[in-house]
Amino acid sequence: MFQRYSVFPHLTVLENVLLGFEFESAPFLSRLFGAKKRAALEQTAAMLHSVGLYEARDKYPSMLSGGMQQRLSIAQSIIRNPKVLLLDEPFAALDPGLSADMHKLILRLWEKHKLNIFMITHDIREGFELGTRLLVFDKVRLDPQAPSAYGATITYDIPLGVCQKNLLDELTETTTRTEKFVDQYAAPATDSPVHN
Repeated sequence: MFQRYSVFPHLTVLENVLLGFEFESAPFLSRLFGAKKRAALEQTAAMLHSVGLYEARDKYPSMLSGGMQQRLSIAQSIIRNPKVLLLDEPFAALDPGLSADMHKLILRLWEKHKLNIFMITHDIREGFELGTRLLVFDKVRLDPQAPSAYGATITYDIPLGVCQKNLLDELTETTTRTEKFVDQYAAPATDSPVHN
């Protein structure tokens, strides 16, 4: 699931979630019929109840708020019970109250569906709140052989629940230093001579 929600604007909430079943079970027509459709509709309705969108099942994505679109995207992502869910800054565009609601939803779905969730976030506190293991990437790689290549190394690998209390402050300070370093060295130099 990406920062920008990948929902189909011409389909209703129900049809967006149902599409997961249709793509898998009917690869040529992408349509289900009869008993298969009834079973898929029952599972889709249950998923919409679990993410709080059942009442909006007949609405189109453009009629939904940002949080509702986020929940729709989550429902689409997990309707087929994947083993792994990848989240790329899924809550970055949401206000704090809505983000807290989404955190609760993700934790509830994680417990219910036993998913492995990999989430990319720039919010360290969010990582501590939602994660069971936290990998912190830092220390910008500067390679003289590839000066335009960017990258980082893992500076912390933390199984959560085992860390010291001051670790969050240390991680925040380290991240701030790294951001300043990147701003200083990654910005194009305007008055420096060009070396050939």
